[in-house]
Amino acid sequence: MRPQNVASYLDAGSIAVFAQQIIDSLKHVASLALHEIDGRLIWAGPDRNARELWLSNPFLRNELPQRGYAEHLGENVVCVFGLGTEAAGKPVATLSVTMKASATFDLETTRREIMPIIECIERQIAINAELSAVRRISRDGQRGVRLLMAMDELDGSAGPHDILNAVLEMAMNHFQAEMTAVVLPNLGIQQTWPPSLLSDQKSGKAVMSTLGALLSGAKMHRQVLVSDANLKATPVPGLGGAEPRFLCAPIINSRDEVIGIFVLLSKERFTRDQVRLTRAICAKVNSLVRTADQLSGQYFSRHGLLSHASGVIKRNRTQSHAMLYLDIDKLHIVNDRHGHMAGDRVIRSTSRIIEELCSSSDAVSHLTGDTFAVFLRGADESRAFDRASLILETIDKERIDYAGSDIQVTASIGIALIPDVVSDASAALNTAEVASRSARSRGGNRIVVFRDVDASVAQRRSDLDQVNHLQSALIDDRFELFAQRIDSLRGEENSYRYEILVRMRDQDGSLLPPDKFLSAAERYQLMAAIDRWVIRHTLDALSASDNLLEISLGSFSLNVSAQSLADDGFVDFVEARINESGVPPDALVFEITETAVVRNIERAQRIVRQLRRLGCRVALDDFGTGYCSFAYLKDLPVQYIKVDGVFVRDILENPLSEAIVLSMVSIAGVMRALTVAEHVETDLVLQRVRQHGVDFAQGFVLGRPEPLARVLDEMGPGVLHDGRLPKTDTG
Repeated sequence: MRPQNVASYLDAGSIAVFAQQIIDSLKHVASLALHEIDGRLIWAGPDRNARELWLSNPFLRNELPQRGYAEHLGENVVCVFGLGTEAAGKPVATLSVTMKASATFDLETTRREIMPIIECIERQIAINAELSAVRRISRDGQRGVRLLMAMDELDGSAGPHDILNAVLEMAMNHFQAEMTAVVLPNLGIQQTWPPSLLSDQKSGKAVMSTLGALLSGAKMHRQVLVSDANLKATPVPGLGGAEPRFLCAPIINSRDEVIGIFVLLSKERFTRDQVRLTRAICAKVNSLVRTADQLSGQYFSRHGLLSHASGVIKRNRTQSHAMLYLDIDKLHIVNDRHGHMAGDRVIRSTSRIIEELCSSSDAVSHLTGDTFAVFLRGADESRAFDRASLILETIDKERIDYAGSDIQVTASIGIALIPDVVSDASAALNTAEVASRSARSRGGNRIVVFRDVDASVAQRRSDLDQVNHLQSALIDDRFELFAQRIDSLRGEENSYRYEILVRMRDQDGSLLPPDKFLSAAERYQLMAAIDRWVIRHTLDALSASDNLLEISLGSFSLNVSAQSLADDGFVDFVEARINESGVPPDALVFEITETAVVRNIERAQRIVRQLRRLGCRVALDDFGTGYCSFAYLKDLPVQYIKVDGVFVRDILENPLSEAIVLSMVSIAGVMRALTVAEHVETDLVLQRVRQHGVDFAQGFVLGRPEPLARVLDEMGPGVLHDGRLPKTDTG
């Protein structure tokens, strides 16, 4: 494709690198400039003065010679070359190089030296233009998202066979395929759509043989198999014609085992987007049926539970009900000590106990591996507490024998009362989860009724009131996202970097800063919920922005609390949200405080590695506060170290603070990490941290926090494409 606006596809950092290569290759270069084909300036250098000389291109001809040309300008010579020349002979941009005239100047020699660099620039334009074109092809992407959302709405209580029939039919219609199939040997499942394929003896035998071969190939190669790429397909009678095209994607469980396959058969070639979508469908299939071999048909999916509870609540708004949220305590320790098979046995034992102790009027859902929810119809507080106590006592008495080891299990249960505390099923489930987290934070093996979450510290009345506001704000989406600039201190480089900050809208409409509510959130175990809210809404905002390619060249930093680090499902949540949003992982920097790291170094190291594997970047925040231990850094693969503001604010007056900053810069250099100075509030402090080699700065002198929506609007095409190209980090 031909880019309509080259400035959209080249960043200033990349151009500067190419320009330096040209300066190194040629002698006596005075200045360089890159222009759009209509004469608008994209970039000029190597210094700021060059920009004034090249605001337009006075040497542009109507017909630019393919090999370029040279003109004299006083004592200098200007060489002009076309970039991105197409078959029709029309370039998309021009590169102008001014050199001091000499008797030995020769255009052909100059061109020969410069052409390899021009070709590199052309390739970068082409690649970025193609990426941008892919991002703009949103109709199919939106259809794919709608397909996945529709699959999320499927009711798990229908049973795995009915669920898979619905998935296969939806996929066949979406891809306009001739056949879709799912094979899950451990569950005894081999289903196709249309189902009639297996009922016909001849085609059924051929289909089963083909699916068996595909399953063996997927398990052996552990990759997507696609006709014409890495799979040679054999004809299936009545399908696909003489040369059928198969797409076979492996279904992988939480232990990274190939447990089955999802298959498409079509007459058309499969695109890369279709391959990506089938991988997402495989994850949905695994999620929908993962517990079918463990749980009875009495279990609801999360969606089914909420639908059932909502219907019951609507029929009688005054009747009392209760929602229980049960979390198996420290299941990860069982997995670490005895293996995942032992963990599976714990889950099966817990699910059996819950099922045996619940009546036919109760609704039970297995939410995740170690969490369950129970909707107790017509239950008041006393009955709900009694039922939770019976479940908890039975689990505590259960002894699970595995490989000669006696495994004891406990759980934490949270209770939300309807309509005393909340009025709808979704709020009840969220509230019961909050209470369960509080029970777990107190040591586990206990029950917490939501209104008693903070009874142990009732004397802190203001914090209790605040936690109620927090819980209400989470349910009502009354948080708002802000962003604060992080500026580069390295030369003219100035990429789009921001830290995401959160504010809470109070019930009277006022906007509360973090110091008014985060301490209560930390004390009452709500930080993980707030972290998830921030991550989810930030990714939604970035995904909805119409300048996604430009956003991917910058970064947005998100804070991770110690409570999120302790959350076993945190990284899975991050991965799922990244996949759903389409936001590039390398556009995200997760900031983890030094205090949180030191609390559990091994866990922090594992989380950091997992985030890095997703493609995200990681920063160590508030470095130097309290512990200042350098020993663990060698095993903590972070890319940024944020120097705490306590050392930055008084760097001009306190020699010790200055020495600490210098040591941090030195250590970061050895780690190949970049440094960020926080709370830079004056020009003098900014100048000092720049002198000491700090890479980035953040603070009021550079910019105060602004609403994220406004920041994204300012980053939109109106700013990026008006000839003033943003400077982008190349480090």
